[in-house]
Amino acid sequence: MKKKKRSKIYLYVIIVLLIIIAALSGFLISYVFMQKEFKKEIKKQQNIIKTLERKISKLEKETKKNASSESLDYELALKHIQKEKISPSIVKPPKIIKKPKKPLLVIIIDDVAFKWQVKEIKSIPFKITPSFFPPTKRHPNTSKYAKEFSHYMVHLPMEALHFNKPEPNTLKVGDNYIKIKSIIDQIKTQFPNAKFINNHTGSKFTANTNSMKLLFKALKKDNLGFVDSKTTPLSKSQKANQIYNIPLYSRNIFLDNIEDINYIQNQLKKAVKIAKKRGYAIAIGHPHKITFEALKKSKNILKNVEVVYIDELPKYTNK
Repeated sequence: MKKKKRSKIYLYVIIVLLIIIAALSGFLISYVFMQKEFKKEIKKQQNIIKTLERKISKLEKETKKNASSESLDYELALKHIQKEKISPSIVKPPKIIKKPKKPLLVIIIDDVAFKWQVKEIKSIPFKITPSFFPPTKRHPNTSKYAKEFSHYMVHLPMEALHFNKPEPNTLKVGDNYIKIKSIIDQIKTQFPNAKFINNHTGSKFTANTNSMKLLFKALKKDNLGFVDSKTTPLSKSQKANQIYNIPLYSRNIFLDNIEDINYIQNQLKKAVKIAKKRGYAIAIGHPHKITFEALKKSKNILKNVEVVYIDELPKYTNK
């Protein structure tokens, strides 16, 4: 009897142990499986992050290329007129009619397209006028980002003498008034608070008298002014404005032809010197990280001028 009882106990113990072993085996198998799945998920997420980083890097490189396009466009246009022995256009900037307390300086950042650029501009401790690209597939949110600013302008792509990667809807020599007006109307709808546009590249377009007349006619209709980025010494902006008389200003200095803090700050000093001599000046920079860094360190350079938005200039000048 005792042997039978003992055998039953042994049997129960064996069964319990088998159940425990099976449970532990199941847990172990599940754990190993989960670990494999977890590792797969981590790898998947890492691959997604790497893909995004590559895309961001590519976009930043493209932006960097675009960011130097105005100054490069000007250099190529300058070589062209020197080769052809063409006389540059005469520039007569608007005059100061209401003297400010300090000379005025407008600092424009062209080619604004991405959120990180918006964040950087906002972190600069004085007034910066961002100039946004019109929305495209590559940078679809520019009109949305513009709403974060009380003052901004639009950076309108125009045909260059030499530029391999034009933006979509670039204005070209030969475009008729209907096409130009439709693009300006669209900009006015997308950027309702914009008071000015300026040209992205444009050494060919802005040097064409008829094209500029058609553009200024459209700008006049939509109550927009023009800041000539001066990508060519042959710009016909003033000639067109003899007919349409819109607010018109021209760039004096490119800040970041060379991506170096000392160079950028020296360019800023030149802009300040022009402002002191003439009453105001307009400097154009681009969304390079080095440009943002240089500007943040330049409060002392700007202590003797008042940095203003572009749409604050007309109340001081005869335009």
